[in-house]
Amino acid sequence: MKKLIFLLAVLFSVSAIAQEHRNTITVVGETETSVEDNSYTILISLQQILVYEGQGEVEVASVSEVKNNYINRLGDLGIDFSRFRRSTYYEFASSYGQGRVTEYYFLKTTNKEEVRKIINLKLAGTSIANTEIEAKKLTKDELVKLAKKAMDNARDKAEALAKKMNKTVGEIVSLVDQNTSEQHAQSYGTSKVQSHVITVSFELK
Repeated sequence: MKKLIFLLAVLFSVSAIAQEHRNTITVVGETETSVEDNSYTILISLQQILVYEGQGEVEVASVSEVKNNYINRLGDLGIDFSRFRRSTYYEFASSYGQGRVTEYYFLKTTNKEEVRKIINLKLAGTSIANTEIEAKKLTKDELVKLAKKAMDNARDKAEALAKKMNKTVGEIVSLVDQNTSEQHAQSYGTSKVQSHVITVSFELK
């Protein structure tokens, strides 16, 4: 009985070692997805207006006056300024070297036309400090579909390489997929393509 158990243990160990050391080929599979915009955050700067007169600067319009003018003009465009939030953090971060009284406000919206209206509104004492685009997150089903396409690409590549070595590709031995639901919109440029990459190891026969 002991001999039988010993033989079974040896056979199991040999089988495990053989599987562990079987020939494999590892390739990178890839596909692409189009990044879609989800929301926009636009940061505006409202600043007192100063002009040079004599040996110094004289205030033409206070930041409060600039703000009131901006609120009225936004209202004409159908945008309620009460939706904006004041960015105290940004005011503190940019205060170094700031020679004029300045207030910063931001608006987060999913309406692309609103962003265009705000950007095109040109008033003295106002400017666009920053615009951020947040991309839509991928769903679980979308991630799985992309992974499947990348796996198919990996197999095609592995089979082409194996053919050069007079070998064939078998089952998948391991797969590494580090992609997440996060997508990234480029701040500059027109490309909306994002790569989806996985690493796949196949049995090599």
